[in-house]
Amino acid sequence: MSRTSLTAAAFLVLLNGLIWLPALQTPFWGDDYLFLQGAHMANLSGESWLAPFWPEGQVKFWRPLSQESYWRVLYLAVAADARMAHLLNLGLLVLASCAVGLLGATIARTCEWNDPVWTGVLGGLLYGSLALHLLPVHWVSAANSSILSLLTALALAAWIAAPQSGRGVARPLLLGAMLVFLTAALLSKESAVMTPLLMLALSLFVAPRGRPGRTEVAFWIACWAIIAVWLAARSALIGAADAEYKLTLGANLIRNLTSLLGWLLNVPRESLRLILSDQPLLGATWALAAAVPILGAWAIAARSLRLELRGRQLLAAVTFVLIAYGPYFPLAWNSYAYYAAVAAMLPAILLASGLSGSSSIMAGVALAGLSSLIAVQGTRWLDHPGLIGRAYWAESTFSALEKEQIKGPLTVRPADPQRFYAMGAAGLAWRLGIDPSAVIVVETCPEGVGRCLSIDADGRWSWGFPPYGRSPDQDNAQ
Repeated sequence: MSRTSLTAAAFLVLLNGLIWLPALQTPFWGDDYLFLQGAHMANLSGESWLAPFWPEGQVKFWRPLSQESYWRVLYLAVAADARMAHLLNLGLLVLASCAVGLLGATIARTCEWNDPVWTGVLGGLLYGSLALHLLPVHWVSAANSSILSLLTALALAAWIAAPQSGRGVARPLLLGAMLVFLTAALLSKESAVMTPLLMLALSLFVAPRGRPGRTEVAFWIACWAIIAVWLAARSALIGAADAEYKLTLGANLIRNLTSLLGWLLNVPRESLRLILSDQPLLGATWALAAAVPILGAWAIAARSLRLELRGRQLLAAVTFVLIAYGPYFPLAWNSYAYYAAVAAMLPAILLASGLSGSSSIMAGVALAGLSSLIAVQGTRWLDHPGLIGRAYWAESTFSALEKEQIKGPLTVRPADPQRFYAMGAAGLAWRLGIDPSAVIVVETCPEGVGRCLSIDADGRWSWGFPPYGRSPDQDNAQ
């Protein structure tokens, strides 16, 4: 590596720290409390570690590796320390970025690009800086995204490396590892089902040197056999999906395609919400402030990419992105940036390859990093209904409620379900030391139940008596 390359890599390491280390201050919120309670009970009762892999009843999501098992390990390691839990999530992103770097180096070596090691290093660092990782770092429950990225990148790297490993033992070992990574990915998140198709797209990208042989074809068919078993098990375990996960074919396809382009350009989800709500000018300005710098980085990389890429490779790259995001196109509404975590892998590698062949590497990485910093830090500054702001509101409310020494059973009336989600019944039970079954969520505070916790739409809460769930001397502005 040249001195400039090392300087660019060091700059990105420091910038990634600037972008992500503040996330360690984020409290638990939302589903975190459900998983905390579940891990606590599982460890307390000595539940088998195999139980999540075949639960007794139907579940909303079957992700035994990245949810129940991960949270049991996390709880044993750090108990209920939110800072350490977010540090583990950040560690998962680092591992996923390293795996993407390994994939980038493998692709670059197969395609005989200049300095494949640098392409891998820069690709991993650029991938780790992308703003689409905001929730997987700030929300412990979204660890499944980084776990999926880690396992998928390793599986794809093994697939690309296998045809070049000769006729010795390395080839079946790589392909066997690929099957293990695929199986683990399927048990972490449903979109891993697209992995065999991603393998084909990458084989097209690296052809002819990375063309699969008979051995690879046999293992590729084995991938589908594993997926068939997974689909059969999943169909028996998954219950009806929530309305926000309903799949439809209509205008939502265009909206989700537009969202995908935004995620790849670091456009923050909150800016899109502002555009669609009452602050379109602010939202559009923020979106442009995040997108323009990374477009500048792509402009710097474009000249080198034109020299390296062929039309077939561009088609394969676009195909890779569309396949990776494929399961999310039909979503009726619930679209988040981290859904594009796998789709962003190859674009990050291509951006790295282009920048590594440019004399303006530092300008390119600085623009890409600035783009992510604008998107991430801007999201942190937002109050409710911004996701991170909502999490901090929940934490401050919990801190105030703990002083009230509220005992169960607890009746709670949330005026805004979205705001209340950051707390949830599970959060109230965990933080106030109440049995989860003793927290009762109602639309109006009924008479005859004693005191009722009333949470207004603006976040103000009161702990008082029906019919209004309010006692003037208990009124709080939190």
